[in-house]
Amino acid sequence: MQYYEDVDDLGKKIVADWKELPEVTDASYRYQHGIDSGQQMDFEVVIRAESVSNEIIDKLKDIGSRDYWQSTAYDRGSMPLRFAAYSSDNPPPTQSGPDTAIHRAGLGISKEVGLEKYGPRPTK
Repeated sequence: MQYYEDVDDLGKKIVADWKELPEVTDASYRYQHGIDSGQQMDFEVVIRAESVSNEIIDKLKDIGSRDYWQSTAYDRGSMPLRFAAYSSDNPPPTQSGPDTAIHRAGLGISKEVGLEKYGPRPTK
């Protein structure tokens, strides 16, 4: 597997869109690619403790799924986009330690739902 610029751009776009939300204190992604690791992206987002709710989690997932739908990276096929949300009063561990995520999920959307919810996909 090789590096794809449009996939890396997708990670940057999702993180930038999340960071625009006042409820978000930090967001990051890691794009893994290579023969041994395949293709996958891992996202972490830290939400202000006072803003943690199912609504903000749903909003973050919707933004990630929308950005994925609108990206040419969607055409790359089944690539896992993994999402973990943390509270600012219990952020992700910097080294090994217990998992403090308040929510974990995959990002993505089927063609049928994407077309209905976000409209036609851009052409290359």
